[in-house]
Amino acid sequence: MKPAEIERLHSILNLWPLGVIQSVEEILNGAVNQVYRVQASLGNFYLRLYKTSERARVEREHALLEYVASYNLPAVQTLPSRYGTSLIEHDGKFGALYFESPGHQVKKSDLTVVHARAAGSMLARLHKVLKPLPDVGYRKYSLNWDAKEWIARLDKIEAVILQKPHLSEADQWVLYRLKDQREWMRNPACLHSYVPKFSAQVLHGDYHQGNLFFQKETVCGVIDWDQAVYMPRGFEVARVASYMFDLKPDLTMAFLEAYMALNPLPQEELEDGAAAWGCHCDHYVWAQEEIYLHGNERARVFIPDTAYKPFSEVWAQLTKKL
Repeated sequence: MKPAEIERLHSILNLWPLGVIQSVEEILNGAVNQVYRVQASLGNFYLRLYKTSERARVEREHALLEYVASYNLPAVQTLPSRYGTSLIEHDGKFGALYFESPGHQVKKSDLTVVHARAAGSMLARLHKVLKPLPDVGYRKYSLNWDAKEWIARLDKIEAVILQKPHLSEADQWVLYRLKDQREWMRNPACLHSYVPKFSAQVLHGDYHQGNLFFQKETVCGVIDWDQAVYMPRGFEVARVASYMFDLKPDLTMAFLEAYMALNPLPQEELEDGAAAWGCHCDHYVWAQEEIYLHGNERARVFIPDTAYKPFSEVWAQLTKKL
């Protein structure tokens, strides 16, 4: 980091009683907020500088953390600032300092059925605790897209890539996936809108291995609650099966069995959630636009290194095996 950046970070960190700051390291695996690991004489923490300028959104997140922790579930908490607040504002940006979670994170490629069961059990417990909460402005997915508009967005991304003087292997892979996604957008079987049949509740919204910490056979830490949503729980269950486990039969089965053992999910409700998530998943263009239209290379980690396949197709194959 440049001296000016280090000085800026130290001026922000002085807003908390940390003692002597020993090191500050930027964490580059996030795609939205700026995150830094801080080692200080008081302990190890994570500083998050939020991209959003919506104070209410961040305050909702912090209230949610306290609520979940009150039920002895491992939502990683914030360290109060010198002013007694969980949230600070510095140079027009909101920030918060989080305690370091115990345990360790696991790469997607290293996930086992043990991790899948642990993730399923924790998600089931979280959903039960979160169910009574009212909607106080949480994000909702609008599952309604204009097919022509979405095809045009894919065309725009493709045009930007083709203008590059040299195409990397990653660029070529994105072009390959864009082609198949565009063909599916034109397929009459592709759903461009969906209205879930089951009621919504507060959900974590971004539950996956990058936001979980494991200790032996349990999840001991859940971080990044700023994407909390108000949607049917089947939507999040299907999202985790897809996003975290790539719908691999052994991992998905272990995850679903562990979830349903603690928080039963009828087949009809699961299928409703899968249809809702599939409709959203098939129209996903955020990562491609972030990379090629906004220059955010961090988003590249969200593009799978597999061929594009409609979610409904993969889900149908999986449910036959289940």
